[in-house]
Amino acid sequence: MKKNLSIRLEEEDYLLLEQQAKIMGVTKNEFIRILIRKNMVGDIQELNQNLKDIFKLKISIGNNLNQIAKKCNSKTISDFKEIQKELDELWQSLKR
Repeated sequence: MKKNLSIRLEEEDYLLLEQQAKIMGVTKNEFIRILIRKNMVGDIQELNQNLKDIFKLKISIGNNLNQIAKKCNSKTISDFKEIQKELDELWQSLKR
């Protein structure tokens, strides 16, 4: 059984609704139904988890860069091969 729903939108929101429905090639009503049927709560939760994971990686990369800088500043040029080996190992671990 179909139910009616009436909503009031600001002019800007209404124009945005029209534009997005037109881009998708559907009516405004169908566009709203599509939005309702999408699991936006799940999408938002997934996005938040992805952002947390990216933040953790950023912290890890920053720590690794600090370790590299510390080693580079404490070593001489003769230790370059050792530094290169450590950088290669670090790069391989980041690729996993």
